[in-house]
Amino acid sequence: MKHMYFLFFGVALLLQSCWYTTDDDGDQLVDPYYIAYEPITQTRADFEETIKLMPSRPVQKAGKIYIKDAMMYINEKQEGFHIFDNTNPDDPQSLAFISIPGSTDLAIRGNAMYSHHLIDLVAFRYERGADELKLLHREQNAFPALISPEGLSPENYGVEEELIVVGYKLKED
Repeated sequence: MKHMYFLFFGVALLLQSCWYTTDDDGDQLVDPYYIAYEPITQTRADFEETIKLMPSRPVQKAGKIYIKDAMMYINEKQEGFHIFDNTNPDDPQSLAFISIPGSTDLAIRGNAMYSHHLIDLVAFRYERGADELKLLHREQNAFPALISPEGLSPENYGVEEELIVVGYKLKED
């Protein structure tokens, strides 16, 4: 089995030398430094306003599920959390949706819920009777900046420090 790995990597290394990057005149066919994505940015003020309590909606891309007391929270990958009344587990009732762009995880301790909001850690409380979301605390820059699909950090794109990268899009050439 070990010999198969060496054989595979040896053949792959040999074939790599057959990849032409220049034409007959010596001109580059492939730009090794071409960056195909550009960052989507927001100011800190706009970024912090993206956490909202919204009306319930259908679950599209379900992630982790959390149950606390008679409440159930379902993560909508990179978008937020659906809130359900789970008093009757056979028929949970959708109550609301908490929009937290970039969130993938939730922790609950006491009445406080904690989630990451791209680069920030936020603590909040959902008041079911009042149907409101109360932001308790925001720890800024608790997580690293969003990395592009090419594996580059925002600094590689020249993003200003006061801007927050909220996503990446393909460049239109």
